[in-house]
Amino acid sequence: MMDQQRVSELEYEARQAEKRDKLNARLQLWSLFFGLVSGAGLVSVQTGTLSSLVALYPFLAMCLARYAAHSERVLDQVNKQQSRRRAGSHLKAFRDAVLLSQVVATGLLVLRAPMLWQRGSQSRWQRHS
Repeated sequence: MMDQQRVSELEYEARQAEKRDKLNARLQLWSLFFGLVSGAGLVSVQTGTLSSLVALYPFLAMCLARYAAHSERVLDQVNKQQSRRRAGSHLKAFRDAVLLSQVVATGLLVLRAPMLWQRGSQSRWQRHS
């Protein structure tokens, strides 16, 4: 049977591994975020109705932000168990970046909407003529 010391060591190692995984996931989150922003930027400069796909960006960004929040909560729990300070600045920076990018994407959509509506009404008018 394992003694209490060995069980404590194994628990500590497991917490450290989980912490390491969550810290490494931060880089992946930022990579996904920049990929999402780049994709939304690419779609937004397209002509026609394809550019309206930028409207999906805020929803995709919200999903990514929720995942980041969950990951940071798990990291906070691991840090609490080790009686260390809480994580949080990463999550605040990520939240601010997501909010800013959502505002920009929404602004682009609002600016492009009149052109899309005009093109749509012109194509309907041409079909009926």
